[in-house]
Amino acid sequence: MLSKTALAMVILAATGCSQSNSSVGEVTDMSEKSNAEVAPLVVTPIKSDAETRAKLAQKGLFEGKLIVQHNTGSAMNVTLQYTNSQSYGVPLMFNSGMTADLWLFDSTGKKVWAWSNEMMFTQALRETVMPAGKIQNVKFRIADGIAATIGKGFYLQAIFSGRATESQTPAMAPVIYKF
Repeated sequence: MLSKTALAMVILAATGCSQSNSSVGEVTDMSEKSNAEVAPLVVTPIKSDAETRAKLAQKGLFEGKLIVQHNTGSAMNVTLQYTNSQSYGVPLMFNSGMTADLWLFDSTGKKVWAWSNEMMFTQALRETVMPAGKIQNVKFRIADGIAATIGKGFYLQAIFSGRATESQTPAMAPVIYKF
């Protein structure tokens, strides 16, 4: 949105500054001073940094998918498969030994289980480079008792833990699998 000062400057520029005795901060009625036709001013909003970051966050540097192997009445095996689809290697930083996490949500969107709640991880920084075109997998296991509660409307969300160190774009957006 234009400020009053910027709007006044645009109006003055469009109608001619010599016809106005007003200061830059004031907007005056120009209709009394000129009968000339003035073309309508079209202002295109500029996307804010937050909007740009939100758009980039929707798609990360890596492409991911969840592969679910579910046998009725038993544990569920889930694999997060992610690919570096860039034409260059991506340097990554991990804050712990966890590469990714898997969350289970019920049909109301409430988180009912997280793989990381049952695990322990080293608290050491890890740096690595994911080569261009490389595919990697992270395997998760959902125990019998939890898998048996999964019903219609439930969904899994995989969250990649690595951070791309030389890019503002996230390494990978969360990956969703709906039941």
